[in-house]
Amino acid sequence: MKEIYLLLTGICLMFMSSHEASAADVPNAKKLIGKWEVSIPDAPYDYRSFVVDIKTKNGEYLADIKSANVDLKDRKLTEKNGKLSGVIYIDGESVTVTIWEEKNIVKGTASTTQGVLDCSFKKPTPPKAKK
Repeated sequence: MKEIYLLLTGICLMFMSSHEASAADVPNAKKLIGKWEVSIPDAPYDYRSFVVDIKTKNGEYLADIKSANVDLKDRKLTEKNGKLSGVIYIDGESVTVTIWEEKNIVKGTASTTQGVLDCSFKKPTPPKAKK
């Protein structure tokens, strides 16, 4: 019985020492800083497309959120485990927004009274130069 215990302990130690945590595995909210085009396909028609600019100021994460119907400035986001989240008010409704990076893809959710909506993020494409 003692031999089995020692064998299992050795195998566990071998697996633990062989696993390397790379910097890419660690969530990092700083990867979320910048301007993003945000699409929320399941939202009401006028609230499906936004431009979100995430920035830092005095050690805080802030977001500017703009669409045809919304123009919000400096909305505070809190960071926890590499995810940014905050509560914003749109047309009298409280919406909890959560944003994170996973495998080099920025993802998000918007929790509303109607349910949780998935958000997709992409960097805006720069305008083509005129010839």
